[in-house]
This record gives sequence, C-alpha cells and structure tokens, in this order.
Amino acid sequence: MDPAGVNNVMGLNIPRNEQGLIRVFSISRPPEELTNEIEENGKSSVAASLLGRDLPEGEFELFAMSDLSGVGLSGYLAEGYAVPAEQIAQHRRKLDALDGYVLLIFSKAFNGEEVILTPGPDLTLIGTFGEAQPDMRSTPIDSEAAQAYSGTPRQTPATPPKGASGSALVVIGVVVLLGLVLWGLLG
Repeated sequence: MDPAGVNNVMGLNIPRNEQGLIRVFSISRPPEELTNEIEENGKSSVAASLLGRDLPEGEFELFAMSDLSGVGLSGYLAEGYAVPAEQIAQHRRKLDALDGYVLLIFSKAFNGEEVILTPGPDLTLIGTFGEAQPDMRSTPIDSEAAQAYSGTPRQTPATPPKGASGSALVVIGVVVLLGLVLWGLLG
C-alpha cells in the first residue's frame, strides 16, 4: 500500500478509527456538466455517484476551483484546515494546477469504520492531508505563587504522629457520649 492509502487492486483503504485526514480528489468532468448536475441533484447526490457511496452532510466538500480564486487549493487547505506547510509543499504544484471541480472527503465521513472505497473513473486522488494537531504538552510553572496549584510540590507533607493520639480521641469520644446519655437519663 502506498502512502496515499491506495491499493491498486482493491481501491482506497480507509482504516478503522481514522481521524483528522482530508482526502483531495480532482474530478475529470467538464465543469459545466458538473455544475448542471449539482443544480439538478444536489452536492450529496453528485458526491455519492462519484464515490460509489453516500457521504454524510458536512463531511465532504464539492466545489469549483474558481471559487478559490486568489487563495488556491493549497492556501485553502493551509488556512481553512490548518494542514501543515510541509505536507502542502509536497503537493503544491498539483494542488494549485487543478481546475474544474474538486472533492474533499474528511475522515469523519466513515464513522470510524474500516472502508475500502472504489472511486469512479472520474475521480483522481491528489493527496491525503492531515490537519494540524494541537500541542498537548505542558510546561512546568516555576513561579513561587503558582507552586500550590501547579501539581509539583516542593516539600513533603508532615507525617502524622504515631502512637496514642488516635486512641485518645476514641476515649474522649466515648466519655462525651456516656456523659450525654447520663445527662439525658437524669435530666
């Protein structure tokens, strides 16, 4: 299997629980024809016919490259979906040379299921891109004021005293309880 996830015999392999990927396809149909088909049937229907399966609303985009004038597809992926620059650099020429219509499919379209897509002859996979993931590492807080809340204690708590202190409390409790019982009986 190559990096784009294409198996030449079976189709496009989508692994189980895939997250955060965007697949970009070019569509080899005359733009006027596709525009008319979208107007008549809607984007969901057109995307389903191109891909051979239904896609949930909001988990794909089907649009004309002319809609991205001034930004280009590489800029749209970088700015709109935070695709890292190094990923875009590998495919920039292909992305920016596209014309007509493109289809973007997001990982959520497959509901975490393992899927083998068999795109129709009008679809060409241009690339698979990962959205930038936030850095979840934290830096230690070194200020004195934050130490009580930072989770990094600088001193160990005092060890409770050993011996009769626990027993003395039990004895005092029993004496107070007996005093209350006697006071209730005599009063």
